[in-house]
Amino acid sequence: MKVKVYVEGGGNGKSLRPKCRQGFSSFFAKANLTGRMPKIIACGGRNSAFDKFRTALKLRNADEFVVLLVDSEDPVADGAGPWLHLMRRDDWEKPDMATDDNAHLMVQCMEAWFLADKDGLAAYFGQGFNRNALPGRQQIEDVAKDDVLDGLKRATRQSKRGEYGKGRHSFDILEQTDPAKVTDASPHARRLVETLRRQSG
Repeated sequence: MKVKVYVEGGGNGKSLRPKCRQGFSSFFAKANLTGRMPKIIACGGRNSAFDKFRTALKLRNADEFVVLLVDSEDPVADGAGPWLHLMRRDDWEKPDMATDDNAHLMVQCMEAWFLADKDGLAAYFGQGFNRNALPGRQQIEDVAKDDVLDGLKRATRQSKRGEYGKGRHSFDILEQTDPAKVTDASPHARRLVETLRRQSG
């Protein structure tokens, strides 16, 4: 089965999209998807990702499996599947041909994954990185998006690479982040990787 992942990320211009594709490709390769790697389609904004996913779902071949991957932006209610969350938050209706396996969430944003690998962050930002400024919660999916981003900025303000910037640093960090730590800390990330392994195996 050929797997295509339509991911929110890469901005509205084209300059960051190769970095987005590279970041996710490297992350999935380290999650033992090498040899059956999904194709990453960087879509920019979340609405664009949803639109491109819906089109791909309609036009897919019998040997293709398509995935939508977006930030949840908000907490995901206990027991709520991805489509229910996206309906409540974004008013997106589940396409008739889609199942829950087709939709996946980064909770509450991609940067929350970085909190699972603080050693990786420290290695990337180098001297001046302040680990203690990061949110201290063990459950990374419970950390509000604004708190994640604010913590990253405060932790990196005096670092060798300077203050965290989404376009400037995010996909380079993702490329170096340990997927095992992320899937241990994030049930939604674990569900994503397990789905990709199953569909591409």
